[in-house]
Formats: sequence, C-alpha cells, structure tokens
Amino acid sequence: MNKKIERLIDKCAYLTPLDGRVLVVSDKLRTYKEKQFKTYPKDPDIKEEDVDHETEMVMEEVMADVNYRYQTATVLQTPTDEIRFKVGDIIVYQIGALKEFDLVKGVSTLRKYEVEFIKLS
Repeated sequence: MNKKIERLIDKCAYLTPLDGRVLVVSDKLRTYKEKQFKTYPKDPDIKEEDVDHETEMVMEEVMADVNYRYQTATVLQTPTDEIRFKVGDIIVYQIGALKEFDLVKGVSTLRKYEVEFIKLS
C-alpha cells in the first residue's frame, strides 16, 4: 500500500459507513485504444452549426481512448457488518457505480453489493 492510500485510510478512520456503503479511492482509469470515425466539413471555413444535408463531409479514422467497463479501487472504510472484504483490499466495480464523497478529497462511496470482485494478492 502506498503512502497516499495510507493517508486516506487515516482521514477516513473516524467514519463508519452505514446502509451498506463502502468508502473507496479509485485507481487510475484503465483504458484501451479503439478505432473510431470522426466526420467534419471538407471546407475548413464552415462552422459546425452551419452544416446541413448539402455540406460535403470528410470522414477520418482516429484512435480513441475508451474506458474499460470494470475498474479497480482500494477500500478505505467498511460498514461494521461487512465480512467479505476489509480496509486495504482491492475491489472491482462497474464504472458507473461510484458516487463522489466530498468530505474527503479523492474519496468515493460505493454500495457494498456493487462490489463485483475482490482482487486476491
């Protein structure tokens, strides 16, 4: 565990989540490259709002960063009745499940039933 995680665990030590919530800090978003297509007017003087069905368009292939659907996070605090995972565990969750917890910068909440996997060390 790095020092940043240890500091966040200390900052969250006075909090005990209720109602099946877990305090976590998410890791860097995992992404992959995917080929996508971008269209724009052939004439560079045409603004995007002036494009109509008669405007000649150009299609360009670009490589875009796309987030993986599942991401990882480190558990900072658990409810008192949680036995499946503990503080310091790395968990896997679906990307839209986090809610920002603005009392501690960089910390989010997650419902414990939205924890899909626990990463074994």
